[in-house]
Amino acid sequence: MSLSNPPVVRAQMLVRRPGAEVFAAFVDPAITTKFWFTHSTGRVEAGAKLTWSWEMYGAKAQVSVVAVEPDRRIAIEWPLPVEWTFTSRADGSTMVNVMASGFYWER
Repeated sequence: MSLSNPPVVRAQMLVRRPGAEVFAAFVDPAITTKFWFTHSTGRVEAGAKLTWSWEMYGAKAQVSVVAVEPDRRIAIEWPLPVEWTFTSRADGSTMVNVMASGFYWER
């Protein structure tokens, strides 16, 4: 069975910090390791091939960074496409939207 419109997963979160700080937290592994993965082989930069590790679970993921638009957008393949967008708000907070796509259905 194939889907003509494969599903897309979306999530969002409001972070009460300025956009540049929030963006930096996602691209700089020195910060990201404090809230997401425990180790990265490098910084999130366009064209980078990274390994992210979650040592407490014995898990690793290969990540290819497709695009980075400073303070606005990150796109990766993990192995499915995942995209983060960062929208600064007038109150100094940032809305982070995450979209994962490329899912398929097997029966």
